[in-house]
Amino acid sequence: LKNTAEPMAPAASTARSSSSLVPVGVRRRVLVTAAAVGLAAFGLRVVAVKLQNALLYHPRPITGDPYYEKVVSQTSKQLQRRGYKIEEFAYSVRNEKQKALLVKPEQAKAATLWVVFGGNAMVSADWLPFCESILSLKDSSVADPIFLLVDYPGYGDNGGEPSPSSALEASHEALEQLLRQLKDVPPSSVNLFGHSLGAAAASQLAAKLARSRADFQPGKLVLSSPFLSIDAMAAVLFGNLFPRWLLRSLVTHRWNNAEMLPTAAAAGWEVSIIHPKMDEIVPVQHGEELCDSIQAQGKICTLTKPEGCGHNDVVFASLRSYAKFLGLSRL
Repeated sequence: LKNTAEPMAPAASTARSSSSLVPVGVRRRVLVTAAAVGLAAFGLRVVAVKLQNALLYHPRPITGDPYYEKVVSQTSKQLQRRGYKIEEFAYSVRNEKQKALLVKPEQAKAATLWVVFGGNAMVSADWLPFCESILSLKDSSVADPIFLLVDYPGYGDNGGEPSPSSALEASHEALEQLLRQLKDVPPSSVNLFGHSLGAAAASQLAAKLARSRADFQPGKLVLSSPFLSIDAMAAVLFGNLFPRWLLRSLVTHRWNNAEMLPTAAAAGWEVSIIHPKMDEIVPVQHGEELCDSIQAQGKICTLTKPEGCGHNDVVFASLRSYAKFLGLSRL
């Protein structure tokens, strides 16, 4: 037993000897090639991230923009006739000031709260005409809603950079700080609504709320033209020229509805999807697959596929469908 380890010594010596048989020049070329491949992969990823962000995010300011100043002024007057007002809602994330818009009844009362997320080229002020129009369809027997119109970091008057994680942190903080502000007259329910990129922002917030607050009661989750994920959209954009594993490795901001939405539905969120049949940007199959993934869990998901409209005009073209899914109209 004492000598059982001794035969191993020559083998180790042989391994050291064999490595010395590789010429120094060959080893140098291998190392240079490996370094070049690593640098190329790193460079490709950097270029891919820059391209991803350029395609994904189109932020615009609100303050100082004549168009938005006019929208806010005109919509404010229209909302006043309905007993509503527009307020700037200031909150902070990691000691950085952020802003959202709040559309609320002038008289404090129990109301349903809707957190609203826009597409990748939208800011909070773009939702103001929608709020006014949707209120015009509200049944008198339905409780008045409050709309928290969220801007992503880097959008509107907000600092920071947009990403799934920064948007999730900011929207979660905005909601938590608003709920504290409304503690004297708390909302009867908290609901989420998002269009396009905003659908992914809403889905990830729904999943987070379900995980982080044991006492949280999920409400309605309404998604408009949702995609499966950004890598799935990249496959659409590039005509499936590249394998999905490569796209997943290059896309750092996945905005993954395919993962977040089933999680939210399993936690009790009531999911509805509106996806135009002829959506020219996000194929309707994405909305169908998301709906199927929820129904496969034994959960209810309602899918409506409006005709005669596309990705960018569905919100106003199908206003009555949105009013129904938001619980504001029974028609």
